[in-house]
Parts: sequence; structure tokens; C-alpha cells
Amino acid sequence: MMQEAQPHPTRPMIDDVTRMPMRKLLLLVACQTVALALILGVSGVLEGGLSFVHTLLVPPLVTFVLLVAQPGLPGSRPLRVLGAYVVAGIFGIGLSILPLPGTVLGVVAGAITLFLFYILGVFHAPAFAVPFAAIMAGYALSDAPKAFGILMIYTVLVIGLALATNRLLDYRSYPEKWW
Repeated sequence: MMQEAQPHPTRPMIDDVTRMPMRKLLLLVACQTVALALILGVSGVLEGGLSFVHTLLVPPLVTFVLLVAQPGLPGSRPLRVLGAYVVAGIFGIGLSILPLPGTVLGVVAGAITLFLFYILGVFHAPAFAVPFAAIMAGYALSDAPKAFGILMIYTVLVIGLALATNRLLDYRSYPEKWW
């Protein structure tokens, strides 16, 4: 007689931020605000006549909040985040220089980026916005390498600030794993 398979018990996902004491929560928000000011300050320094710099800032800002709030996610591991931004930057910025309609570029860049995220094991949702930010900015060929460099600066900066924020607050162990 065959035994019926028992369903695996599910555990509810616990969101520690909603259960955090108010004092610790305020300290967390204060640290994130200081980090945000630092990120925006760096963005202002990098701007130097490049009108597109701030367009590339949005996905890394979302990444920073995610790395602090949900550091245990596989997509929050530093090398995966970096890999996702490399992939998204190369294809997003690279395709943005082509003289094609934005919709076509968006679909192609989105499909290639998602495919490579999954194949390489670097899925990180905020980085998926990079191709669309790049296409909206519409880079000239001469600006593409600068745009990619700036994106990488933002990425390393937010990973570093997430590490510092989590350590400073003794809030979470980040990173639990680097890859």
C-alpha cells in the first residue's frame, strides 16, 4: 500500500521591520536617510555636465533599500547584485544607442536581461529597471562608457552603504553569503 505524500509545511515569511521597536526603526530610517543623502551627493559630483547621470540612479536607490530591508534574499547577495547591474548595464546602455523605437529596444533589452539574469544566477529585480532607464535617456555612443562606469560606481556605493548600515545598526548580518 502506497503512502500519501504529506504536503510540506509552509512557514510564514516574517518581516522583522514591521515588528521592530520604534526606537530601532527610527534609527534605521535615520541611517538610510544619511546614506540617501550621501548617494545623492555622489550623484551630484558625478553629474559634471552629463544630463543622464540621475536617470541611472533610481534602480540603485531601490537596491539600497532592498539590501537593508531584506538582506537575506538570494538576490541581495553582493556579487549577484553586482553581476545583475553589469548585465543590465551592458545590454541596457548598449542597446540604448541603437536608432530603434524605444518600445522595440525595451522589449529586446528586457528579454535579454531577464534571460541572462536567470542563466547566470544573478536575478536582482531593481537592476531590471536599468535597460529602461538607459533607453529613456537615449545615450550617444560617446556617453555609453561613461554611463556604464557611473552605474557601476552607484552599484558599488549602495552595496558598501548597505554593508555599513547593517553593521552600524547591528540590524542584520549582511551579507549572509557573497554569492
